[in-house]
Amino acid sequence: MKTFYHCLIMWIPFGLLFSLAGLGLEALEGNKIRTSEYMGLRDFGILYLFFIGSFAFMLYPISFFPLTIILSKFIKSLLFKVIIFTFFGGVIGAFTFEIIYMSYIKEYSLSMISSIIIFGIAGLLYALAEYSFKRNIKFA
Repeated sequence: MKTFYHCLIMWIPFGLLFSLAGLGLEALEGNKIRTSEYMGLRDFGILYLFFIGSFAFMLYPISFFPLTIILSKFIKSLLFKVIIFTFFGGVIGAFTFEIIYMSYIKEYSLSMISSIIIFGIAGLLYALAEYSFKRNIKFA
């Protein structure tokens, strides 16, 4: 039961980190797109953060929630957790990049590498937050 509560609490840092990663990706790659068909940060403003946050909120239960449960039960090493969470953050970055910029990648020479790096860093920070919360927050 402790692991379940821990994973529920980790939903908050995941939402914040991956929303900011999505915002960073939009600032880096989305600003290259100069067409009226694309509705990005320049069009939506701060509302864009709500859209990215909603996506991150829905993504957690199918991606990092089960991963956090599995890693919390079976892996104790911080290094392995950091590697795994960073890798899966990069995978989510590639997935997100394809969804958001699908039809604009070739036309505007968008780079998936930046998405993988940004979301990989978010995964790394998530691993560090997970380790910190696990050590500092005790459940009955």
